[in-house]
Amino acid sequence: MELLQLRYFRTVAQYESITKAAEHYHIPQPAMSQTIARLEKELGGIRLFDRKNGRLFLNETGQIFLQSVEKALDELDGTVLHLTTDQNHIAGSVRLIALENRRFVLSCASAFSSLYPEVNFSISHSDERDQAYDLCVCSEKKFRQSTVYVPLITEPYVVALHEQHPLADFTNIPLSLLAKEKFITQSPRSSQYRITVEKCREQGFDPNIPFICDDEYYIRKYVSEQMGIALAPSVSWAGRFRANTKVIPLENDSVTTTSYLVWDDTKYQSPATRAFCQYLQQQAAALPGNLA
Repeated sequence: MELLQLRYFRTVAQYESITKAAEHYHIPQPAMSQTIARLEKELGGIRLFDRKNGRLFLNETGQIFLQSVEKALDELDGTVLHLTTDQNHIAGSVRLIALENRRFVLSCASAFSSLYPEVNFSISHSDERDQAYDLCVCSEKKFRQSTVYVPLITEPYVVALHEQHPLADFTNIPLSLLAKEKFITQSPRSSQYRITVEKCREQGFDPNIPFICDDEYYIRKYVSEQMGIALAPSVSWAGRFRANTKVIPLENDSVTTTSYLVWDDTKYQSPATRAFCQYLQQQAAALPGNLA
């Protein structure tokens, strides 16, 4: 079994097409077909793909084999990169998934790029299946196969409401007083939505959420237009509310949230990734109000 066979197999599995895989490597289609056939023969004659109506499908056996192949190739490629990279030269790509604290993460990436112009970022705000990443900022201590979870930002939640709201003069607000309010929050996939629902239910009521919006900007805008109130993270959203919006602590800082910087310690990290990882933690530690 040859290394090139495994790479060809992985590409065919990704495209589910012999033709597209051959085009990817700029080789004739028959050569790609022969390579896959030889691989299946060397594996004892098992079939890795099913063919139906002229299409190619990775079967269950192929899926199991693909998992091992991807793991082996990733480890090999990481080792080669480690051996051939100048460990003191900060350059290259950082693949980043920012599910939380997006504004903070983006500002750090921008500043880091200024310090190290040879570093470029690939940044995603969603977790797509099989999407490769070096670092992720998320709110839960469970993200794929990540093995390291470092608390990045721990912050109390506050109540954001219009300055003419009946509760606007309170110095702090018990969560139980919000049972009849209209809440504005992000989508059910967000930590803001999850925290709003969980903490309200702990107080014995289901929050009324007539407005859901993925964009933080519009959540703050709707609050300023008296369409409802919002539970919001005090550090991440600090200074971003409109002038007619009051931000009031919850009684006894009863609701807090933590975002984590996570990565898979079994995979190679480039000097650029390691440097940005340290930079993120340093910048987070300097944030006013960060309890992490």
